[in-house]
Amino acid sequence: MSLDSVNPQRPLWWLRLLPDSITWAALGFALRTTAASLVALYIAFRLDLEDPKWAAMTVWVVAQNSRGMSLAKSRYRILGTLVGAVVAVTLIALFAQSPGLFIPAMAGWLGLCTAVSTGLRNFRSYGAVLAGYTAAIIAFDAVARPQDVFDIAVARVIYIGLGILTESVFTTVLAPGSPLAEVQARLDAYLRRTAEICARAVQDEVNTAAFQRLFANALDLDVAAEYAAAASATVRRRFGHLRGASIAAMTQLAAAQSLRMQRVSHATDHAEPLAGETADLLAAASRTLDVAPAALSLRGRVEEALALEAACEPHSRQRLFVLDRLAGLLGGLHEGIVRYRLFGDENAPASRLSFSFHVDHLAALHNGIRAFVGVALGSLFWIVTAWSSGPTFVVILSVICALYATRPDPVGGGMGFLKGGCAAVCAAALCNFAILPHMTTFAELASVIAVFMVGTGLAMRHPGTAAPATSFAFLFLDLIGPDNSSRPDPAAFFNGAVALLMGVGFGIVVFMVLFPADPAAQRARLRAAARRDLARIGRNPARFTTEHWLSRMADRLRLQAAADRGLPEEEVEANLRDMIAALTIGQAVLALAGLARQVPTLRDAMDPVLRRLGARDGPGMAEAARRAADRLGAALIDPSLHDPGSIARPALIRGIVLLQDMSDAVSARPRSLAP
Repeated sequence: MSLDSVNPQRPLWWLRLLPDSITWAALGFALRTTAASLVALYIAFRLDLEDPKWAAMTVWVVAQNSRGMSLAKSRYRILGTLVGAVVAVTLIALFAQSPGLFIPAMAGWLGLCTAVSTGLRNFRSYGAVLAGYTAAIIAFDAVARPQDVFDIAVARVIYIGLGILTESVFTTVLAPGSPLAEVQARLDAYLRRTAEICARAVQDEVNTAAFQRLFANALDLDVAAEYAAAASATVRRRFGHLRGASIAAMTQLAAAQSLRMQRVSHATDHAEPLAGETADLLAAASRTLDVAPAALSLRGRVEEALALEAACEPHSRQRLFVLDRLAGLLGGLHEGIVRYRLFGDENAPASRLSFSFHVDHLAALHNGIRAFVGVALGSLFWIVTAWSSGPTFVVILSVICALYATRPDPVGGGMGFLKGGCAAVCAAALCNFAILPHMTTFAELASVIAVFMVGTGLAMRHPGTAAPATSFAFLFLDLIGPDNSSRPDPAAFFNGAVALLMGVGFGIVVFMVLFPADPAAQRARLRAAARRDLARIGRNPARFTTEHWLSRMADRLRLQAAADRGLPEEEVEANLRDMIAALTIGQAVLALAGLARQVPTLRDAMDPVLRRLGARDGPGMAEAARRAADRLGAALIDPSLHDPGSIARPALIRGIVLLQDMSDAVSARPRSLAP
């Protein structure tokens, strides 16, 4: 490999010969986290804590790429630890002498936490899971000495708090970062990429998969901003502007997709001059966002053309639609740029905007049952065999069942954990019986641990090795058990290692046997959830805002993309079009409902459409939408609507377009509303 071709971010010349994952950022993370874990371990030694390894382990558990991510995870870890500690003390106090009640109660708590975590996002989900398996760790540790459960719980909270505090200090001092600048750069790239894809769509050079990715990327951006907000009050205060920019981008994507579907349905002539200008402006925005004035000016011209076309007798409803979609594209572009500027403006007012996300209640139930059954069966195995390492087996089983049940691929996640566990057992055996017996000082112990943990930190920054490296970091420190006592004897060590690996393996078997992954069923549930929400909108449009609808559907598009992996391209395309048709219908109804509050004629025309939508009658809704559009078209001849100050005429024109949009979406994709 030529040294001239290496990544310029690589830190030292001799590192250029190593894998590309070893950059300054990866090396900094590895060194910083290793140092923080050793400092936490040293403090725990100095405080003469009974099990100091937990302080060092916590550092590796909460360590993340950025300060915001670390702080966010730390908050939910300490909260989950406190809740789990309280539950553990309560369960031991109630059922210490009644195993027949303690085991179901513990399994039930873990199942409940796992189910709840399925409906939460980001580190809130992690906090719920942690509350479950923290209770298991404390309770099973106290089974043999229930009188000490309170002391065990308090000690664990101290370990976790010490690890979190140490990691936070090191990250704040050594990797402060610039949360606002980092998120703003991501938002800039997202808006420019959206403009590029929309420009191609206007020119009929559309990539359907790119649409799906961009809808999902809006939520990835939201996650990054949420983490940044944990470390920056400025990002927190301006969060609504970022979400407003994301909504504007999703509005652009929906308008571009509607144009595409309308062209397919009506074989529209694409020679609209303003479409070419719109595509050119969007292409310019993909290079730089300094086009807000031009977008506003061109949108004004498009709206003038829209009004002139509506005044013609007869007017072209297809051209009305194209012009309205172009106005939507330009309006979304302008709004996104304005919000982007406000997000970076230190004098901008504070803004809050809420999103809504998809919750799969059946998946939550399945995950809760998995965790309950796994812990119950594992505990039964321990009781029947009277295995001395049974508590370790059940604890690691609890961690696996709770932590990986909510993952898209729990079996794959469990296998990654198992690989890291096997490596940790081998490394810990080498340390425990060949290296550490010859060490007498903390400095010597730290030097040995550092060799393993720096490499582990580097592996954690590489996507291909992140999962096993993360479990290695946790389990290696657990298995070497650095404390103030003597080293474990071989029998105890290998008995514990077998319990650990068996617990992981048992958890994987639970995932394989009980409710195995079923992508087809997941896709069906996603479509059913979208149809249910559309029916709710039909019955009461006020239940949703445009922001809630777009963000929830973007979440479903993200989940559908994961469920579609491995399918033929034609089927992926069909599934995507069904979901985007549902998104289009919902967005159109919400926009119509807003207009109808101002124009009674529009409200009367859309009532039959809403009734059909609420009844999930797709063909009936499409026909009702066509009749309503005809009714509004006839109403346009009313002379009173031509008054310069009247808002009714623009509202009716917009209503005609939206009704046609709904009708075309259902006609093109009847599955989007099929019961």
